[in-house]
Amino acid sequence: MNLYFKKYFFIIQLFIFSLDVFALNKQFPADNYDYKPVQDIGIRQYEATSLHGTKKIVLTFDDGPNTHVTPKILDLLNKYNVKATFFINTSNLDSKKIPIAYRILEEGHILASHDFDHRDNNKENENVFREGLLRSIFDIKKLERNLGLVKKGIYFRFPYGYYGLNAAYHHMNVIKEVSKKVYDENCINFVFWDIDTKDWGPGMTSLEISQNVKSYMMGGKATTVFMENNRWVKKIINIQKPLMGGVVLLHDKREETYYATESILKMANDLNWDVVPLSSVKEFSFDKKECLIKKDMSLSSLGN
Repeated sequence: MNLYFKKYFFIIQLFIFSLDVFALNKQFPADNYDYKPVQDIGIRQYEATSLHGTKKIVLTFDDGPNTHVTPKILDLLNKYNVKATFFINTSNLDSKKIPIAYRILEEGHILASHDFDHRDNNKENENVFREGLLRSIFDIKKLERNLGLVKKGIYFRFPYGYYGLNAAYHHMNVIKEVSKKVYDENCINFVFWDIDTKDWGPGMTSLEISQNVKSYMMGGKATTVFMENNRWVKKIINIQKPLMGGVVLLHDKREETYYATESILKMANDLNWDVVPLSSVKEFSFDKKECLIKKDMSLSSLGN
């Protein structure tokens, strides 16, 4: 084997090894990798591919709890006997919303971090991002503790799904640092999505939102929304290669999402889709990790 061939054989093997490392620990930041700002970005590589083709979906709701919409969605989930994940900005928790957060936990759903607030993390300096992430984790863990619940690690979703574009640092490296401080291992399980319902888009109807899920599951017409010439525009697209499964992105703050959720659950029943908990999905499993808060890490030490 000549030197030229050996060199490129080694590079190929290293590339395959790197892919294997990321695949094994897909939804956690890779332990032995230093993420590069502005280079290591994107969400497609973090799709829940184990769900594709299975007719299984995971329902996730961002930006709540909302005092009007979230309880109605919880009633629906209870009616259909399915579990969901709620990504909350913990700065929103007040005397009216804390009881809803407790209800989410008491009814067997997952309460997850959508950071402390909904600012674009790319516009925050490293210390602000670190402190916001820490605060959101401990806010949620306090709620769990108050109910006598002990749950492994935590799920985290970046606001807007934006990360990695601050030239001064990379969010994934900070996530690893925070996790080491809190859990002494890699336990912050980050979650993106496979099916964006576009329910966040201005003017999106409940029918368009639920139809988007159906189209990404079975193929057909879907509605996307985007900004053009300083105004929001809707466009019909055709999904020719449906995923037939995945993590669904919704927001529990609009009435339209409530009605769309009802339609999605009815479709799941009629079309034999399974609505499964996030924690049951391969990519989001904590597997053999212990992921319990370190004994010397006091919840009360991080404020009220």
